Amino acid sequence: MLEHTFIHLPDFGPRRERRLWESGISAWDDFVARFGDSPYHKSLCGRIARSSSALKNHDAEFFSEALPKGETWRAFPSFPRVAYVDIETTGLAPATDYITVVGLYDGEKVHSYIHGINLGDFPRDIRKFDMVVTFNGSVFDLPFIRKSYPGIVLPSLHADLRFVLASLDVRGGLKRIEQHFGMEREDDLKGMNGYDAVLLWQRYLKRKDAAALDRLVRYNAADISNLKALMEWAYREKRARTGFDDICRQKTASQEESVKS
Repeated sequence: MLEHTFIHLPDFGPRRERRLWESGISAWDDFVARFGDSPYHKSLCGRIARSSSALKNHDAEFFSEALPKGETWRAFPSFPRVAYVDIETTGLAPATDYITVVGLYDGEKVHSYIHGINLGDFPRDIRKFDMVVTFNGSVFDLPFIRKSYPGIVLPSLHADLRFVLASLDVRGGLKRIEQHFGMEREDDLKGMNGYDAVLLWQRYLKRKDAAALDRLVRYNAADISNLKALMEWAYREKRARTGFDDICRQKTASQEESVKS
């Protein structure tokens, strides 16, 4: 979708972008071919050239700065090194509470980072990724992580599924949304919430209860295991709602009809 995106250009919104598509300019190369010789479009063509170079060089930071905050979903398939992240903590205040577990799902395997065991490995491992996907992470998880790890380098691109899904009229907490899509959790994890996670950590600390820690880690893993499927669905829906694919299909049908006639 990125190579068809113009919404990151100065003074471009969804309507102006759509008008470009409808006029036959469906990709960056089309824009340059149409306006490359126009002195009035020199700045825009330069911006598109930088966009093309950034995409070719996998420069996630460029697009994190260029795309409007609610449009980072467009970068999803172009940057496949995606980390799905969720944290558990002892409470809600980064100044007095701390992270107990960080879960990182790389699309194939869940990696769990546990306080007092391997939590210090997370800042190193997260650097491997270009994009991070969370649920409510812009409000809670990422600010808490930054407070807990001063100087940490997180992926430049971030898609917060809470807000991406809300823009598609899918609202509620993560567990409610999972149920909406028919996603199931293990029986002993159903009905659990963040406060239960706090209690499990306390039980682990006080009683050295390995079963409590195991359940906490699995609860955290459940919070990220379905984010990939939800992000893929959201990307398809968001793309469909831009109208881009319909415009392309109509253009193709029109061209085929012209050939026949």
